[in-house]
Amino acid sequence: MAENTVNNDKKEGNVLAGFVLYKDANMDWARFKKSLKDDWDIEVDDEVKDNALVFHTDGMVVACSLMPNPVPNNEAEECAKNNILWKDGAAEVAKHQAHVMMAVMNKFDAMDQALLFAKIAYSLLKLDNAIGIYKNPTVYEKEFYMNFAETIKNDELPVPILLYTGMYLAKEGLCAFTSGMTFFGMNELEVIDSKQQPDQVISFMFSIEEYVLSEHVELKDGETIGFSEEQKLPISVGDGVSVKGTTAKIGF
Repeated sequence: MAENTVNNDKKEGNVLAGFVLYKDANMDWARFKKSLKDDWDIEVDDEVKDNALVFHTDGMVVACSLMPNPVPNNEAEECAKNNILWKDGAAEVAKHQAHVMMAVMNKFDAMDQALLFAKIAYSLLKLDNAIGIYKNPTVYEKEFYMNFAETIKNDELPVPILLYTGMYLAKEGLCAFTSGMTFFGMNELEVIDSKQQPDQVISFMFSIEEYVLSEHVELKDGETIGFSEEQKLPISVGDGVSVKGTTAKIGF
């Protein structure tokens, strides 16, 4: 494995935002606060005003605001189609009749911000009428998101909910890509024209993502990477194929 450390710090003022989708507008703010305390030891004394709750924790500002209507323009339903792991996602998301806009703001460290976002989302999803969370460019199914967020309690990185991983079939094979690595100050990752099976490709992507994020490594052009002494997969860095900007492509 490469050992090139990259800077994980972000400037103050970055906003992480998402929309938690609900079947109806019956918002149980008290249960949300209880989950924050019981699950994450986040104490919230602030009052709910006009169906909105704003509070400070860990040097960050958290804002949650209930909207008693669906996300406009079928935006959530369309983005649910991007979730390759949620077969009936678009149909389930279409059932939402309300949503909570949530945002986590003002933090220097991108990972701290992303993990706090996952904790807040978990507690919002814990409510009985929750369906999932729309975080561009996809919608995560409730149980899927919560199961990965739970791993934070064991000091694990919930990579599949920190990043979006997309996959599609091209003429020469399977292609996969990330969206969200740039938030952590790193290049997006790609696999181009793989001959492996879809489950192998997605599993490989999750493993690479976890390694790069947890070890803060930069994948460099011309180097190789592998999860065994025998495995030496080539790395090329250049213009993205599936996503804009510079990407690190791994031959898998």
